[in-house]
Amino acid sequence: MIRDSRQLKSKIHNLTHGDSDKSQIYLRHFFMERFLERISASAYQENFVLKGGLLIASLVGLDLRATLDIDSTVKSISLNEKDATHIIQEIIDIPLSDQVDFILTRVSVIMEELDHPGIRFTLLGSFDRIHQAIRIDLSTDDAITPEAISYNYKLMFEDRSIQLMAYNLETLLAEKIETMIARGTANTRMRDFYDVFLLSRQGGVDFHTLQSAIVNTAKKRNSERQLGNCKQIMEEVAASSIMETAWNGFKRQSYFVEDLFWEEVVEENITLIKKTLTD
Repeated sequence: MIRDSRQLKSKIHNLTHGDSDKSQIYLRHFFMERFLERISASAYQENFVLKGGLLIASLVGLDLRATLDIDSTVKSISLNEKDATHIIQEIIDIPLSDQVDFILTRVSVIMEELDHPGIRFTLLGSFDRIHQAIRIDLSTDDAITPEAISYNYKLMFEDRSIQLMAYNLETLLAEKIETMIARGTANTRMRDFYDVFLLSRQGGVDFHTLQSAIVNTAKKRNSERQLGNCKQIMEEVAASSIMETAWNGFKRQSYFVEDLFWEEVVEENITLIKKTLTD
């Protein structure tokens, strides 16, 4: 266990080789993991289903994927602002021996995804003399195919794991693939293309389950019509100079992308989509 801020800074410095940008990401990751452990120790452990960038980072490593927030869907509990705020407060009040404290500083409704609104909680975490803000984005009623899994989350700063509920790999991929197809060349979420590229190379994808997961996600988001035209949509995406420019901008801002070219990434995405939806 990390004992004080000096030890934490030393650990982060060793992991990032002194890179200041990476160090900030790793520091945020430390506090996000402290919140995750509180979920794991809470009465809501089975109600919070981890998804998004933090889950992907856990699968592939923080060197290949960083994230700014914790994304989770909640099941079997209300997601109205009052009840959700009470639950978050209850979770952060759980006493652990990690010497970390959290204060809830802001609650806001997320309307970025009009078909999928949620609630965002901003917390201020404190450890010794270090303070760091983190965000938790909660949504509900997601289509998880076939169901959420019990996930052994390996902690970065300690040699142990915690137990959480999480998306299975196919649902993780399906949400991103559905977004690519539904938005086409209007999609500004370059991280979706990167994530699908990354996850498809990890192996272990069940293509029958992935197909069902994409269809179920499209039904939930009312985008079934676009699935039938996925080949043409993805070819337009691949040929778009605007999309390539957006990719290059994402690459410059994301240390983990390194020297991946748009053509390489989008072609691998197309191969996976064709194999899943058109073969």
